[in-house]
Amino acid sequence: MDRHRLGPAPASTQEPLSPSRARVASALGQLGPDVTLSTLAARLGGHPNATRQHLDGLAADGHATSTPLAAGGRGRPAQGWSLTASGRRALAGDAADTAYAELVDAIADRLAGLPDARAEAHAIGRAWGERRRGRALFDVLDELGFAPEPDPDAPGVTRLLACPILTSAREHPEVICAIHQGLVQGTLGHDRVRLLPFAEIGACRLHVG
Repeated sequence: MDRHRLGPAPASTQEPLSPSRARVASALGQLGPDVTLSTLAARLGGHPNATRQHLDGLAADGHATSTPLAAGGRGRPAQGWSLTASGRRALAGDAADTAYAELVDAIADRLAGLPDARAEAHAIGRAWGERRRGRALFDVLDELGFAPEPDPDAPGVTRLLACPILTSAREHPEVICAIHQGLVQGTLGHDRVRLLPFAEIGACRLHVG
């Protein structure tokens, strides 16, 4: 008997959006139909090329469409981007997403009640990061939904424009932010990392070096 066939099926067959792509889809839905790349990139921050890559990915999966807008002058007309019904369904998530979010909240509540909460949370984050060691840190942070952006005025500093579990982080920063710092340290394989949560309007700051 194949033990992998025992038990229930996954809660949903809907392919989940990555956190970064979900962030683009959410902004697209909020801004309405026929949004230009420049408008969307201004809302999200970061480089427009990164936004364009996520839009192309959403379009390839049927979650977004683009149509030429009326030309206002010479040159090629801008493209207007819109979220499709499939995109709205993907953005809404599924039962598994809700379950994982609730699980994170429950774990954070439990850890916060321990006398060594920060150390335990850091150890969890480090173990998480060690599973991703060898990958580029920027790619890891982007994939997990932190929307990283290098600070051009501060070498070795990355601004984190989003948080994939912001609600829990605001309620238990001593736990969630310690997990995230451990994640970075585990990924890099060293301790020369300092995470400053909620350090500025719209971002946390990550110092590496």
